[in-house]
Parts: sequence; C-alpha cells; structure tokens
Amino acid sequence: MPWISFPMSWVDQLLHSPLNRAMHEDPARWGTVSPGAGSASLVRSTGTAIAGGLVSQVLKAVVIIYIARVFGPAGFGSFSFAFSVNGFLFVFSQFGLPVFGAREVAQAGGLEKDLLKAITEARLLLAVFSVAVALVVLHFVTGVTRSEFWLVAGFGLSNVVLSGFDDWAFQGMGRVDLWAMLNITWQGLWLIFTFVGVHAHTSIVLVSFGYAAGGLLAGLIGWPWLRKFIQRPHSHVAVPFYSLRSVIGSGANLGAATLFMSVLVWTDTIIVRWLQGQHSAGVYAAGNRVALALAMLAGYYVLGAFPKLSHLAKSSPQEYSKYFQRAFEDLAFLFIPGALWALFYTPQIMIVLFNNPEYVAGAAVFRIFLVLLLVNVFSNLYGMGVIVAHRRDRAYSRVYAASTATLLVLCPLLTLRWGIAGAALAALLSHSLGLLLFMALARNVVRPEFLKALGLPALLAVVPVLSGTAFHLGFWTSAATLVLTYLAVVMWRRPVLHPA
Repeated sequence: MPWISFPMSWVDQLLHSPLNRAMHEDPARWGTVSPGAGSASLVRSTGTAIAGGLVSQVLKAVVIIYIARVFGPAGFGSFSFAFSVNGFLFVFSQFGLPVFGAREVAQAGGLEKDLLKAITEARLLLAVFSVAVALVVLHFVTGVTRSEFWLVAGFGLSNVVLSGFDDWAFQGMGRVDLWAMLNITWQGLWLIFTFVGVHAHTSIVLVSFGYAAGGLLAGLIGWPWLRKFIQRPHSHVAVPFYSLRSVIGSGANLGAATLFMSVLVWTDTIIVRWLQGQHSAGVYAAGNRVALALAMLAGYYVLGAFPKLSHLAKSSPQEYSKYFQRAFEDLAFLFIPGALWALFYTPQIMIVLFNNPEYVAGAAVFRIFLVLLLVNVFSNLYGMGVIVAHRRDRAYSRVYAASTATLLVLCPLLTLRWGIAGAALAALLSHSLGLLLFMALARNVVRPEFLKALGLPALLAVVPVLSGTAFHLGFWTSAATLVLTYLAVVMWRRPVLHPA
C-alpha cells in the first residue's frame, strides 16, 4: 500500500506505532463491502445507522432528562455518578468482543454457533467479575450513599443481561435495521419502566434495574431473528476454532482502546462528584449530557461509513481521500450550525430541557462541551475512519492513552481551581490533544480541504443567530430559523446526497 512508504514522524515515534508496523497487524477483512458502492451507499448505510442511533439516543435522553426533572440535582447527581461508573463496567464487560464478533461474522458470511457461544460466555464472565469488583470497592469507599451503591448494582446487572444481547451479530451480517430495532426496543422499554416506577413512587434505585430489565426483554425479542442466522456445522467446511480464551485474546487490543475511551468520557463526572459533591455533579452532568449524546450520534455516522472507508483504504487511496472528504463535509454540515447556534441560546436550552433553573448554573459547562462536541465529531472520524481503517490499532489505542493521561492530570487540578467549568475545560483540552495526534498521524494518508468543509457550515450558523439578534426573535422562533437553515442545506446538497 502506497501510504506505508512515507517516513516515520516524531508522532509515530512517540506512540511507538510506525507506519510500516501496520503490516504486522491482523489482515483486513472486507468481504461484506461492495467495491463499486458510491455516494448512494454512503447515504444508505450512514442514514440507517444515524436513524437507529438517533431514535435510541433520543429515548435515552428523554429518560435522563425525566430523571433530572423528577429527582432534582441531588438525586440526578447520584444517578450520574452510578451511570458514569457503569460506563467503565460496560466497556470492561464488552472488551472489544462485539467488534471482533462482527468482523468474524462478516468474514464467514454467517454466524457460527461456537462463536456466539464463546463471545456470550466471555461477556458474561467479564460482566460478573467487573460488577463484583466494583461493588466490593464501593462498599469500602467512604462517601458513597446506599442509593448510589444499589444504582451501580442495577447497572452492573444490565451488563450481565447484555451478554446475551447479540446485536453485534446483526451488524456483522449487514442487518443494521435489526441492530437498530433491538437498541430502540431496549431504550423504549427503559423509558416505560422508569415512567411506571416514578408514578408508583418507587426509589431512584429501580431506574437502573429497569435498565437491566429492558435489555433482557429486548434480547429475548431479538433471539428468534438471531436463530435464523446461526449456521449449522458442516463437516466438509473448515471453520475457525472459537473458545473463551481465544475470543478474549482476539478482542484485547480493541478492548484496551475502548477502556481508555471510557476513562476519557466518564472520569470527569466522577472527579466532580468526589471534589464538588452530588449537587455539582448533577449540574455538571446536565451541562455535558446533551453534547455527549450528540457525539454518540456522530459515532453512528462513522459506524455506517467505516466499512467503505476501510475497503478503499486498502484498495484505492485516491478514492479513499474523496470518500473521506465527503464524510468530513457531511459531519460538518450536520453538527457545526447547530452547535454554534446553541452557544448563543444555552440558558434557554437548559431551561427547556430540564425545567429547573438550578441547572442554568451549568451553562459554562454546556458551552464548553458544545466545542468539545465538534472536537469529538472530527476526532472520531479521524480515529476510526483513518487510523483504524488503516489497521493501526496500536496507534489508535495510544492516542486515547495519551488523552486519558492528560485528563487524569488536568481534571482534578482545574476542578479545584475553577469548579465544574474547570473540569469541562480539562475534558476539552484532553479531547483536543487526541484530535491533534490523530490528525498528525493521518497527515500522510489524507489531506482534507478544511476551508471547503468547514467554511460554509460556519457561515450557515450565522443565519439564525444574526436573524434572532437583528429582529429580536424569541428562542423558539430562532430555533425554527435553524431548522429552516438545515432544510435549505438538505435541498442544496440533494444532488450530492442522491446522485443520479
């Protein structure tokens, strides 16, 4: 591959992942990708992923906002603390196994029973071990309330349940529609259980157990479809041997990277909880949750574009650059106008979302995380779409390790100095470092046209902001102007989105 011939830079030396080491990684597997797929395939794959992710994330956001409104900052702080702890437990219980399984299914063209069994057993073992360790540690840590302990227990139980939530198999088989259906069902059931629990005047603890119950029922609903895809063993066909040990070992590299990502995403909330208390943690969470949810939505776009990017990275560097530029422009149009508009209407947005004036104290956090949202969007595209697509998993992991180390140093210091705004600033600086490292590592692979991709979306953001200021428009009128701006973008880019 031509890009391997470029000389090693200081960034590559620092991360101990030279370009030519990529050849020593596991060989790429792209059996499910169509080489001739064009713009229409990008729209279809990313559209399905975004639609499913959007609905599931909206349902999750509704639950979180509902909890924040009903239980107030103190109760929401306990919930956010437990939810953040579960971020680590979830990643450890997954440990890269869903990604590994999806690749195996895509390569084989079907789902082997032994693979399903081995991955389910591995996830179950990791989930039980992680929640047991977490509960023992929390039992002896001073300051953890009884509600927080049992909230963590409920979320930990959800990871045990999710060991049989085999949406990764549907991803590997290209059935993104079934993947979306399972996740939407899960979040929808959680919303129903939470609503019923609140009206039954139950404890906030049952929110986490409702999360587990929703995952269990969604997994059971998906099982009949999954059974249809399980291949029967054929004596004349050689298949890989899958065992508990082999699948854990195969997913280790991806697992390490996702662990670093979880530390990077969730640690700031935990640090705020320890240093500033429950109330501050609730206000901080209200300020960052919207941006984190939207960043996950951008991740769904990258998930849809990733197979094509990976194929072109291997087969056609020139076409890969064009495809990457297209993805870069799409993400810019999707997120830049809304993020810049929200900077000017932060207090009103927080009042509308949380219906509690106490949360407006987190307006600075909200604004900082809007900037962090844009950093996350493009960092994810560079990380997955360039580094991982070119099989440079070690570099990918080390970038997140560097960003995580930066956060662990800066977050306590800046939180003590400037409170929750300092914690948000530490998160922004840490994620920005990751983006810069990804861009440095990718500079010999892609050179996107930044002005073309970023200039017009930034100018479009000015339309609803200036119109609101010049004509003294209210919040909802300005929001309508933003929606009209997005509709104009869709009409203008229609030839690109749906080529003849």
